[in-house]
Amino acid sequence: MIRFSLKPFFLAALCFCLASSSWAQPDGFSQSEDEKFLIPEQMTPSEEKECFPPEQKTASEEEEPPTSERKISSEKKELLTRGQKTLLLNAGSMAAIFVYGLSQWDYGEDGFHFANERWFQRDTKYGGADKLGHFWSSYALSHLYSYVYRKWGYTEKEANLYGVLSSLGVQTFMEVADGFSSQGFSYEDLIMNVTGAGVAYVWGKVPYLAEKIDFRMEYTPEFNSRDFGFSTNYERQRFLMAIKADGFKFVKNPYLKYLEFHAGYYARGYKNYDEHGSDDRRRYLYVGIGFNVSKLLQKFVDTRVLHYVQIPYTSARKDFPLD
Repeated sequence: MIRFSLKPFFLAALCFCLASSSWAQPDGFSQSEDEKFLIPEQMTPSEEKECFPPEQKTASEEEEPPTSERKISSEKKELLTRGQKTLLLNAGSMAAIFVYGLSQWDYGEDGFHFANERWFQRDTKYGGADKLGHFWSSYALSHLYSYVYRKWGYTEKEANLYGVLSSLGVQTFMEVADGFSSQGFSYEDLIMNVTGAGVAYVWGKVPYLAEKIDFRMEYTPEFNSRDFGFSTNYERQRFLMAIKADGFKFVKNPYLKYLEFHAGYYARGYKNYDEHGSDDRRRYLYVGIGFNVSKLLQKFVDTRVLHYVQIPYTSARKDFPLD
């Protein structure tokens, strides 16, 4: 039987959703940072006319029928406000994690407890690859949420901040839920989640950094059923930082702009490790030269997915074994 109360989950989700509700004004878009208050002398005639109180409007203005643009605007009024969509997005993310965790990650099979997983030592469970997985997922998820919030009318500043908060809320909820499973609550995972979200915030705040540096995950598929669990299949993953020549103005040659410098980390031999068998666990650092596939695809499709995912076999690398 499940040996924990659902109260911690509901309380955490409720607190986070209540906090996220304050991010959104129910109606319309928030004011951009570039908008300023104008004094009458600075206003154009049209702006000045809009600022007049109702009693100062002329009779002709009061009798003016609605324009076709206003009709179209009212007809296109959305079913949900952005505030309601924000609540649904965050609550839905947590609910999906909770349901999946009950079925796949033995949520509720244990009482809440902590786990000392440590970092990148050779004798850890995944050699530290899982820690970089937490960093990358928090980083990528922050930008995914930010993208959604921009589409819903938030300013760049708001979308960047709220995307990070949503990512942290969801990731923290997942970590607390892990505390009620065989995995346990890991403060190392939480630190990497916060670090990934923090980097995502800085990259969103300072666009010229995002133009120069990506943080990516490379997954080499096995083309079998195990690929469906790619998120935790660390045996097939590599994590890397890509420095893009295209982001530097001093690189003038159009062909050199397609090059990237890679520096990364991965671990192998941990999945099938047996204490009583041979020890094939290995950790690697690597550097390499890659091809900027994203720059090539920009000519055909507008996508940023490849800023977060490295396509296998598009780079040449040199490995440096740590064991």
